[in-house]
Amino acid sequence: MSHAPAPPAAAPTASLANDLARGRTHLGNERTHLAYLRTTVSLIGFGITINRFSTYLIQNDEAPKGGRLMLHDASNAGFGMVLLGLALLVWSLVRYRLVTRDIERGVINPRHRATTVFTLGLLLMGGLTAVWLFTD
Repeated sequence: MSHAPAPPAAAPTASLANDLARGRTHLGNERTHLAYLRTTVSLIGFGITINRFSTYLIQNDEAPKGGRLMLHDASNAGFGMVLLGLALLVWSLVRYRLVTRDIERGVINPRHRATTVFTLGLLLMGGLTAVWLFTD
């Protein structure tokens, strides 16, 4: 008795292929949202660390002396990073919801402005902290 080979599986219908593609796109959106969440945790943690380190240096009289731009101590930059992290957290939820809506509509709307704003905010906070810590 010989067994005949099984017939090849039928190609998925266009509707099924579209549904699977949409599902993969939604999963990609979720991965992006989770990356934003990890970034916000890092920003908030780093901001708290800068704040505490600044306090430690001030209490041990090891902090750089003199006014440095807007920083009397680096805790202001740490506080700014925490605020930036919280703002990014809110934006990540807004972005996730907007992209989910766009996926369902079949539209792609890149949102470069928010990425630029958060990048510049982090550059400002990090730069101010570096100026405070590494200049006399």
